[in-house]
Amino acid sequence: MLKDRMIFFCICCVLIVLSVAYKLFDIMILQDSIEKVLCEPVYEQTMNKADITDRNGCILATSIKTASCYADAAVVIDVDETAKKLSSISGMPSFQKIKQKLKDKNKHFVWIERHITPVFQQQIMNLGLPGIFFQKDYKRMYPYGSLFSHIVGYCDIDGKGVFGIEKKFNEQLLDDQKSQKSQKNLRLTMDLKLQFIVHEEMQDAVKKFHAVGGNAILMKVKTGEILSMVSLPDFDPCAEKQPHSDAMFNKNTLGVYEAGSTFKILNIAIGLDSGLVKIHSMFDATTPIKVGKFSITDFRGKNRALSLAEAFVFSSNIASVRIQQAFGHKMQKEYMKKLGVFDKGAIELPEIAPPILPKQWTEASAMTIAYGYGVAISPVQQISIVASILNFGRKIEPTLLFDREPVAFEQLISEKTSEQIRELMRAVMLMGTGRNANVSGMGLFGKTGTAYKTSGLGYGSSGKRERRTTFLGGFPYDDPEYILLIMLDDPKAIEGTYGYATAGYNAAPTAKNIFQRIAPILMKNGNREDEKDELKVARYIQTK
Repeated sequence: MLKDRMIFFCICCVLIVLSVAYKLFDIMILQDSIEKVLCEPVYEQTMNKADITDRNGCILATSIKTASCYADAAVVIDVDETAKKLSSISGMPSFQKIKQKLKDKNKHFVWIERHITPVFQQQIMNLGLPGIFFQKDYKRMYPYGSLFSHIVGYCDIDGKGVFGIEKKFNEQLLDDQKSQKSQKNLRLTMDLKLQFIVHEEMQDAVKKFHAVGGNAILMKVKTGEILSMVSLPDFDPCAEKQPHSDAMFNKNTLGVYEAGSTFKILNIAIGLDSGLVKIHSMFDATTPIKVGKFSITDFRGKNRALSLAEAFVFSSNIASVRIQQAFGHKMQKEYMKKLGVFDKGAIELPEIAPPILPKQWTEASAMTIAYGYGVAISPVQQISIVASILNFGRKIEPTLLFDREPVAFEQLISEKTSEQIRELMRAVMLMGTGRNANVSGMGLFGKTGTAYKTSGLGYGSSGKRERRTTFLGGFPYDDPEYILLIMLDDPKAIEGTYGYATAGYNAAPTAKNIFQRIAPILMKNGNREDEKDELKVARYIQTK
């Protein structure tokens, strides 16, 4: 009997030990595994991306920690009740949308709402609904809204870059976190203060001249660093849904346009650098030039023979063609290729359009190219080419990256030609169509251009005569540091412009406003004497 009792007691002890062990296993292993299944979704959370800053460290894009609400439909007890309670919270999806997400019991992970606030999260937690969980998430934020929209771009809801710098450097902004290293911010060449000034002045100009839109670029001549880039209309990268319209179109990189008279800078540079014409060479501009059924004429022409310098300063189309004829269409094409007209704009954005070139480079096409028609290039391409001409003939490449590796210089034209072009552009500001952009004491150089937009069968054939006006210039002319390009899309004549809507009456005064505001920030030495420059360049020009 005693033996039987001992056996029974031992069996009970073993059962108790096994029961306790199972309970411990259930608590420590099984329940923990179940909890992980229920609380840790298989969906990978949005990555925490590095910041994007301007050249001075001001944050243009950053990631903030948020929570996102999801559901395990298999754990939800009452779908209707859960959907009803969740949808009762202001800002949550509708009852039907939530119910639709929860109806499939085989779904262990479905998003209910992304990137919710702490207050929002607490309201959901207070409901105590089975199967409703939260996951740590990151949301991309843009402190300055639309100010840098076409440059910085934006991310989708999962934090993936889909536009601008965010798209171009998406992997780089994530790499440091994947390798568990401290994140390194992406530093751009942009300057917050300068961007604000240019953006504000361009907005005012578009409104003042009733333009469809506008764009501008401010660049350092010697390095190609973009300090400001504005395209209007723009968009808010913080908006939940981005517009698929003109607001998403970056006019500076995606737009390719016939430049009009600013292209005469290239024409004059080719003529002088080839040695086939001189700055005092004379060209007949008394009568229009017939090309088939079309005539090449001058706007408010001098109706006399003009020197090369006068042809440039007074922006004569007729004389520009005569200059081009001196070196011919083959040399024109060779120089255009050398200067970069055939290239796609080299800048660190995914949204870049290639130039539009003539199918056949003939004498007829060369004539129109001489004064800015027949070739369409992007503004970033144009400002880079002209900056290279002005930079003592040394090629520069535009960049948005502050830490870009130095680029080896390539000599495109002679330093002498570059100097002559700068002096002629200075003369434009003092005696030509750039006078409305001139600011005393800055040593400004510049050139205006007005190009009619194609419509129907030709330029302004519909009778509307829509224009695109441009100012391209900078300072100081004897050793250029900064260059500015401004374009207005179809500006209108207003009171005070005497019925004109050409560049000298809208793009030029807009440039002047910008120059006046950025001068205190960028100028090292002020109070240049315009009178000395007038005497220096007057030797090229007959004012009558």
